[in-house]
Amino acid sequence: MIRLIIIAFVIWVGNGGVYAQSDYTNCAGNIDITANVSYELSFKGSRGKNQSSIEHYCKLPIDYNNFIYLHYSPPNDGQISLDFFNIQDSLHAFIFEVLSSQDCKAIAQKKAKMLAVEFRSSQDSTLQEHPVYANRNYYIVLYRDPSKSAVLSLKVNYRPLDKTGKNIRDSLLLNLISNYDTPIYEVHLRNVITREPVVAKIAIYASSNLDGTYQASDLLLNNQKKLRANLQIVAEGYYPLELNAHTVMAGSQADTFFLIPISQGSITKLDDIFFIGGLAIILDESLPRLKKLRDFLVLNESVSIEIQGHVNDEGANSLSSKRLSKKRAKKIMEYLIDSGVEPFRLSAVGLGNTRPIYPNPETDEQKEANRRVEIKIK
Repeated sequence: MIRLIIIAFVIWVGNGGVYAQSDYTNCAGNIDITANVSYELSFKGSRGKNQSSIEHYCKLPIDYNNFIYLHYSPPNDGQISLDFFNIQDSLHAFIFEVLSSQDCKAIAQKKAKMLAVEFRSSQDSTLQEHPVYANRNYYIVLYRDPSKSAVLSLKVNYRPLDKTGKNIRDSLLLNLISNYDTPIYEVHLRNVITREPVVAKIAIYASSNLDGTYQASDLLLNNQKKLRANLQIVAEGYYPLELNAHTVMAGSQADTFFLIPISQGSITKLDDIFFIGGLAIILDESLPRLKKLRDFLVLNESVSIEIQGHVNDEGANSLSSKRLSKKRAKKIMEYLIDSGVEPFRLSAVGLGNTRPIYPNPETDEQKEANRRVEIKIK
């Protein structure tokens, strides 16, 4: 079983369409990664002279622009170490820390803090641990001679720690109840297969005292109002879960959400993908979700995906609905190819209305649920 994660990447919109930023050899193309997950990385070879300013921090003779820029944002204070596999020769790994209000440009501006520079070879087995903090951004910059072997595997090992320096367990209860005589809203997160607790970052947006971002597997809060809340739940090694306009009652309520581990053969809905009605034209609002898919494929070169298009076509499934759903799936495939993903790793199918979530939709929300794009990891 392959443990993988979908992650974010950078895109921009220009005149006449959407263009993906696929050059992760530069700071602007840095790739978000998740800890404790293995990634396959490919160096692209020299793309001009080095303009990174990294030599300012360590005085190493870095002549070429043969980098990979990675970004990591820890969910909690803790420690990280870099674990490399299949190094055929050697490389340098630089770890930079910047404030939460700063990004990768702070490195070239000489405003970043260098946590470490590691020279790693195929003979190294000892891992160095480095402290990280939840309110900081971390950039891992990999560099090697462009004449050397281009491929390796990397895993960022992360250990969350509490205020006393002890490891945080996989089960974490966050009790924020201030008054046990008032209604209590409970959120419980569980692995859909094992039913075990899953610690995740829980963001709640409801214009109330529930608002906030929390780290827990079990969360307890006071609430006395009926609310329509948006929840975003992100856990390492699981598909992210987003709920829009989720009802939270005025009385006590306990919600258990089941998270799906990311593994070979799994299927997940690609949320927030929008098309012009009746057409295979992707709207700009889809970009935040599309960019996560690109980085996932860039960092996992052995993985292929099938993009499955679905439409909401009331009544019997028609040939036209299958054609439209396939055209939409192929549009997503075209954007991934434009971003540098090899075409042979992608396929697109149009399922029309053959697999509706709601066979007889009665509301706009149910129709929208039928009108979706799903990704199957092959």
